[in-house]
Amino acid sequence: MGRSAQRKRFDLIVNIAILLTLAIANLPQPTPYLSKEPLFDSGEHSNAAVSELGSLSRAMILNDKRIVLLDGHTLLFINPWTGALWTAGGKGDGPGEFAGSGPQLGLFRGQDKVMVWDPNIGLRLTTFSDTSELLDARRLDLSGVAFRHWTANMMGVFADGSFAFIDREPPNTSDTERTLAYVAEVSEEGKWRNIVEFPDAQSGNVLFRHFTSVSFGGDLISVADTESNEVIIVDRSGVTVSRMPMPGQRVEVSRARLDAARAAAREDRRRGDEIFARHLEAIGRSTEKLQFREQDYTYNKIAPPISHTQFDGENRLWICHSAIPGHETSRWTVWDGEDHVFSITMPAGYSFLDARGDLVLLRVRDSLGVERAVIHRLVWE
Repeated sequence: MGRSAQRKRFDLIVNIAILLTLAIANLPQPTPYLSKEPLFDSGEHSNAAVSELGSLSRAMILNDKRIVLLDGHTLLFINPWTGALWTAGGKGDGPGEFAGSGPQLGLFRGQDKVMVWDPNIGLRLTTFSDTSELLDARRLDLSGVAFRHWTANMMGVFADGSFAFIDREPPNTSDTERTLAYVAEVSEEGKWRNIVEFPDAQSGNVLFRHFTSVSFGGDLISVADTESNEVIIVDRSGVTVSRMPMPGQRVEVSRARLDAARAAAREDRRRGDEIFARHLEAIGRSTEKLQFREQDYTYNKIAPPISHTQFDGENRLWICHSAIPGHETSRWTVWDGEDHVFSITMPAGYSFLDARGDLVLLRVRDSLGVERAVIHRLVWE
């Protein structure tokens, strides 16, 4: 075979290889869905502490043999495959107990341990092993930290023991104006520095309000401003390490959707007023002079594209697209750094709690408002 023929054959092989590579690259990415039946369902557990959850606010997959559920004041450590149960916590101010409850508490992941942040007992951080053993309980002295706002909240613990807090500028009187907020690193010695700043949320009186969803995973922080066209991930020095396009759609708010949002907001406010009144009665305060006024709401004409972001146990970032009215499903986009790993559609009534590998931990609420924790496996087409 002459040199010219050899060259033509070589070029043909190279071109075929290129075409095959392009064809493979353009194939539809595998799309997972949730297994038809859950691998674990707390409602079927033999212990009533698990099967009759009161208020499941947070939960994690700790490892392949342990999950932890935060139900009110109680931590439930469960082997989902055998049903073995260990409990910790309880209402009180003693070691290992919590004054706060549910959403008031922070639940953070450590190496073979979990940490609970309770701002109601002198800013206390309590550490448990993954089988509920109390390892440490200490009150943090943050008196020397110059937070801008008294509502600064812990959002995570770095690998070396320093803390990540969200701090905010004092709120503006305008409903629509967004002030700045910050993620700050705070050491146990009280030293602190800002890592990243971002626009805070609009007032709760604004329907379809703009906000920034900030999530903590390992030593990474994701920042997703709903008015931006991208989501960024920064390291603890504040350097941007990943960028990804903002998923979801910005949809013009219809009249029907606005009316539904107003009705839901007023019902939430009414329910909150009732809870506040019951709280006053419980502590012996009179409710005679309480006056609850009907709240009027302004609104944005364009709904934000996303509603929630969260890192899972493998530091993949899950981003929930804003729900479309009338749809019975929610759409999630999952990223590993700048790599789009997959997208998944779930029933709208499922709330994402955590994931590890192909396991997804979710909260399900039935028509009667009863909550269950379930684990589904990702099944790939």
